[in-house]
Amino acid sequence: MVFRDRAGNVGCLELHCPHRGTSLEYGRVEEDGLRCCYHSWKFAADGKCVDMPCETPKFREKMDVCQPGYPTHEFGGLIFVYMGPPAEMPLFPMYDIYDTRYRGDVVLRGMRLWEDHAIGFVRDCNWLQHYENVVDAYHLLILHAANSGDQFGSVVTTSGWPELTFEETDLGVRYNMLRDLPNGNFLERHAEVVLPNIALIPSIHEQGVDAKEEFRATEVSWAVPVDNEHLYGISIVAWPKDKNGEPLEGWKPGIDTVTEIRLGNLRNRPYEEKQRYPDDMEAQESQRPIAVHALENLGTSDRGIILLRRALKKAVEAVAAGKDPANIVRDEADNHAIKTHAWNTVRLPDIPSEAAE
Repeated sequence: MVFRDRAGNVGCLELHCPHRGTSLEYGRVEEDGLRCCYHSWKFAADGKCVDMPCETPKFREKMDVCQPGYPTHEFGGLIFVYMGPPAEMPLFPMYDIYDTRYRGDVVLRGMRLWEDHAIGFVRDCNWLQHYENVVDAYHLLILHAANSGDQFGSVVTTSGWPELTFEETDLGVRYNMLRDLPNGNFLERHAEVVLPNIALIPSIHEQGVDAKEEFRATEVSWAVPVDNEHLYGISIVAWPKDKNGEPLEGWKPGIDTVTEIRLGNLRNRPYEEKQRYPDDMEAQESQRPIAVHALENLGTSDRGIILLRRALKKAVEAVAAGKDPANIVRDEADNHAIKTHAWNTVRLPDIPSEAAE
């Protein structure tokens, strides 16, 4: 249970009061803690019980009650909770997209771009089958274009078949898309997953008209498991500033999927319409609540998914062996604008194409 006391301190405590088990979600927020509604035991943000009004101070001191809790870190409009061994807590990783110590052109906003869903309004399935979708580049051409009609209205789903490859990065896995555009320009596009559950997707609204070089993803998004069969997505958005240093009015996040083509949360649309024009929700959730990998028959086009599964397996094995998994940062000297690898590049005909990084 997460709360903020009136002094601004954030606490994340076990839900049930250690006195008689009442849920602390009904507690009263005070200057220096949270007070249980049942018998008014009060807990500081670190879980220490600081008041038992129905008991004497001497008895409270003797009881020395401390509610189990977890360390929190507030950044970019979001609150993160560390749930591992206290002695092994790493640094919060500072990726280049949101490290404003090295860029002053954006303001950070914590946002839920898809209500209580994840990217593309997916919710009712295991987090991994949704996460794998980020490096499944071929579904962009089939699901979002050939099958359901153009669902993006951008160069991502334009006519023609691009060159697609997949590779490991020092953070995870990414796909590489190279394609000639109908207007004569050239697109180089990369989307990356950063282990264990970060998605970096450059703008799906790119029109491919103006030249740009390594125009990075503007959102760092997490695929957050709710339980084994549900998830939601949450993002830190690097929102550009206007000339006065204020958030740019009217700007649209690069992976905000709500457009005139895709109207948003279409969970309640007619079943016939879902059959004729399926989207991410139908494609991913219908793989079963938990996709059964043993029943799959993967092909060469699934290389990104294969690389991701191998990387996650390696990370699990590292933890089991008492080692750090991928992307754990412990040295402050290394925690500065960590380079990510997801962007759109658009080159005009007179600018030579360069090999994908």
